[in-house]
Amino acid sequence: MAKFDTILHNERRLCAMTGLDYATFIAFLPHFTTTIERYLARYTLDGYVRDGDRAITYANSPLPSAADRLLFILTYLKQNPIQEVQGQLFGMSQSNVSKWVGLLLEILTAALANQHLLPARTAAELATQLQAAPALEDDSAPLFIRMAPNGR
Repeated sequence: MAKFDTILHNERRLCAMTGLDYATFIAFLPHFTTTIERYLARYTLDGYVRDGDRAITYANSPLPSAADRLLFILTYLKQNPIQEVQGQLFGMSQSNVSKWVGLLLEILTAALANQHLLPARTAAELATQLQAAPALEDDSAPLFIRMAPNGR
């Protein structure tokens, strides 16, 4: 069963599975953790409004920690496996994978939005992001800007 603690000891494997290095993963983890805790304070894993019971993580949970949950969703997004394969990697059924993917995609999107890290979806959003970005020196400009004719 893939768990963050076992993947953590091999940074190349972490990068291969998620596309992130250890430092980036660890830097984003508190934001992801906060977002998931806020969600679980209000809703159950199935998306129902919580009736006063606080969220608990069972000892036999396939994703017991926030790090495991982040590893799960980032692996799913980078590798794009069918849910049956993702279930084999993380020791759960396909239906359970489907439930976790739906929940964790929502949590990941919210955590990225809170950090202003969501990609632009329209040309207007991209223009706004580029105008708000600090001016870059020629050597540090992104590749797609340096490749444009006459710097346009």
